[in-house]
Amino acid sequence: MSDDIIIAAIRQRLKAKQTDLNGGLRQRLTTITPVNIASDEKRLGFRLPPLLARLYAEIANGGFGPGYGLIGLTNGAPDEDIGDTAPAIYESFRRASTDEPSWNWPEGLLPICQWGCAIRSCVNCTDRNFRMQIFDPNVHEGLDWSDCFFEESASFTQWIEAWASGADLWGMMYGPDGRVTRALSSRRTAH
Repeated sequence: MSDDIIIAAIRQRLKAKQTDLNGGLRQRLTTITPVNIASDEKRLGFRLPPLLARLYAEIANGGFGPGYGLIGLTNGAPDEDIGDTAPAIYESFRRASTDEPSWNWPEGLLPICQWGCAIRSCVNCTDRNFRMQIFDPNVHEGLDWSDCFFEESASFTQWIEAWASGADLWGMMYGPDGRVTRALSSRRTAH
């Protein structure tokens, strides 16, 4: 599916529901300019997936989409959990934690969608395909935090296209045969 077709499918889906998890509440959606997107990319030190940048500029600076909606860039829709935008969350996560010396947030892994309970979908902006990963701190057991990251989709485009086509992304992760469910089951079996 081309980016234009994906954007049209998202616009169509938004007519019925702005996000998956906000209980039907509608918030005012505002876009961000390409200049402000470029400013955030400079601040972050990496480029966003081109389709994600288009969504922020053409549909809204967060507040729509999977879960509680995409987390906006500067001055956009904040994360439902901690009330920060994607750049602020990324910068906070990248800082070393004195409470958790083994904390090491991956470079270029931008949290863009919140599912509740601190679970976030993140796009790997250092990967040429912009792979999607789930971060779920609720399953942390190891010495480092690598056990909290799970592959979600081969690319941002595939991920948002699946949502635009009506896929249940939460079910694909945490349903009975979901990726995270299977990974956690394998982890329990190995112990």
